[in-house]
Amino acid sequence: MKKIFLLSIITAFTLVFISCSNDEDAVSNASEEEIVGVWNLTALEATNGRSETTIEGTVIPATFEAVGKDFQTVVTFSEDPQTVVSEGSYTTVLSTTIGGENQTQEQEGEDFFESEKWRLDGSILYFGADEEEIGFTIIELTDSKMSLRYELNETVESLFGVSTVTATYNMTLSK
Repeated sequence: MKKIFLLSIITAFTLVFISCSNDEDAVSNASEEEIVGVWNLTALEATNGRSETTIEGTVIPATFEAVGKDFQTVVTFSEDPQTVVSEGSYTTVLSTTIGGENQTQEQEGEDFFESEKWRLDGSILYFGADEEEIGFTIIELTDSKMSLRYELNETVESLFGVSTVTATYNMTLSK
């Protein structure tokens, strides 16, 4: 059962996230012109990851952290139309603790933006459209660096039960 839950956490990590971002550390002067272009993914991490899965009335708590490495991913923001596409790969090192047992696994990451629409609203960079739209807070934006933060707070239903997952995701892109 623990391995099934671990697979659920890994799946949750690789899903496109669906919630709102916190903008307390956000930049105040982001512009679309600064975002358009070709960026390299240079850092990706999940911190303070927590989940609770309820299976047949039993609550199973877990914690997790994830760090990316071996980045070979290029992210392109186009202007007209406003689309974002990523190509390449990276590796995610996922560390979980379930019932006092620690496990670390490596998982190959894939392209996470596939011709998604993007838009900028103040310090929030939105990806997707309509109900599928998610917002990342721009923490830093210069000519050569863009740092994004996303606060995940999601409930995921699966064949095994219901999981509530929270974490802070940070992504850094460089030109």
